[in-house]
Amino acid sequence: MGVFWTGMKYVFTDFSCWTSTHGIPHIGMANAKWLRAFWVLVVLVNVGLFIWQFISLLDNYLSFSVNTETTLEFAERVFPTVTICHLNAWKLTESTTADKDLSDLVTAYNSYSTNSPFGLPSTLNEDRQQTAAKWTLMYSEKLKNLYYDNGEDIAYSYDDLVVSCTYNAKTCNQTDFVDYYNPTYGNCIQFNYAGEQSSSRAGPLYGLRMVIRTDQNTYLPWTEASGVIIDIHNDDETPYPDMLGYFAPPSTASSLGVSYVSTTRLSSPYGTCTTQKTLKTTHFTGNYSTESCFRSCMQDKIVSTCGCYYPAYSHASNTSQYVSCDDGTITSLQCVDTIISADSTVFDVLTECNCPQPCEQDSYSITVSTAQWPSNTYTPTECTPGSTATSQPWLTLSETCLEWYQQNTLLIEIYYERMNYQVLTESAAYTFVNFISDVGGQVGLFLGMSIISVIEFLVLIFLLCFYCATHKSRKEDFEKIEKDINHAKSEVDRVANRRKQNEIYDPSDISDEIIPPKPVDNT
Repeated sequence: MGVFWTGMKYVFTDFSCWTSTHGIPHIGMANAKWLRAFWVLVVLVNVGLFIWQFISLLDNYLSFSVNTETTLEFAERVFPTVTICHLNAWKLTESTTADKDLSDLVTAYNSYSTNSPFGLPSTLNEDRQQTAAKWTLMYSEKLKNLYYDNGEDIAYSYDDLVVSCTYNAKTCNQTDFVDYYNPTYGNCIQFNYAGEQSSSRAGPLYGLRMVIRTDQNTYLPWTEASGVIIDIHNDDETPYPDMLGYFAPPSTASSLGVSYVSTTRLSSPYGTCTTQKTLKTTHFTGNYSTESCFRSCMQDKIVSTCGCYYPAYSHASNTSQYVSCDDGTITSLQCVDTIISADSTVFDVLTECNCPQPCEQDSYSITVSTAQWPSNTYTPTECTPGSTATSQPWLTLSETCLEWYQQNTLLIEIYYERMNYQVLTESAAYTFVNFISDVGGQVGLFLGMSIISVIEFLVLIFLLCFYCATHKSRKEDFEKIEKDINHAKSEVDRVANRRKQNEIYDPSDISDEIIPPKPVDNT
């Protein structure tokens, strides 16, 4: 065992002679124990300081913090897609005539009956209005089929809504719009649905300008607000006006200034966004958006809990496996409401649905301002003498044309506020390259090490492993080395004793064997 440790000591001593790491050569070549202990202490203290700095740097790197860079760019922009919906989804007279369930709901709502199968409160309050609105959503799919498939005039078409329209100072008409169905607001109209219109100038003159009628005498009795709701989005994006829309009330001119914003986020591990571009589930297929994901997740929960699908959300085809919840029973409505309610205690959409924000997102920032419409001195085109307007409802309501316009029409202007737009980009605040550079600086400061030093330690490990694997086969060489070292020490002691006795010093008395032999090649 002594021979083994002698060889190990030789390997370490030899390493201290050629390593470039600071401190270790001082330990190996110290000629006094106190000096060696001093340098060992210095090296250990510096190793401790380096470890402390390394942990701090590693913690900073693993926090995966980000910087958000904001830049402004200027270029011609595609005009956004504009979805316009009437706040009253279905016409009162036409829809109640076409659908018995809705007719019964209107009758129950107006009668204040306490035995209503719809569960309506007996007093006219907010709960009564909201319950009726929930039933309307349950019937939305049936009403949709009556309008689109059977041609029943129960929703608002382009001709019902639009009085006049201009875009980029040029007249637009029905061919520039398409119908779009929304369960909450019935039939909506979309402008620039294919993203073909572009804008190179900012300001109301170069945007979309429309005069829209609301016809409040056609409203369902539980429709609280009058006017239209406007959703401004990309052409490949599913609109959700009930979540992201802007109201435009009658008797006002609503100006909506649009600013385009492009956002790029970092995915894991820096953030929780998703790079998913499309969403394909049992109930929804289309471009990915957080709201689409939430609604699809809630629809799955409704199907599994209630045994039917909610007609107001995207759903699979009505089959024996998937049936609608519009069976007219209060139980189905209550079951759906316990899941989609904002204060639901049985389903938390934020924790139970994995719906992160998209990493790349194009959105629009909207600035809304309003003014009176029309002014007291302005005469709308349809109110001019000799007007050939096909619809003149004010004649049957004992109102003047201007009075009817002030109560039932509105003006909207949608335009780019400015052509420059924001680009928000996330970048890593502390990258792996920064981490390696800082670690290299700290290890150089405290230990004087470099990449070469790391390689030297790898070589040391290799030499130790090689020595441990071959020391038995080289035992005789190490024993001879130890014998020669001991013999040299004896000769030195003998000469020292003779000199102490004042004997004549003769160099020939010292055997040549005291000269340390050359070390055995340990490689």
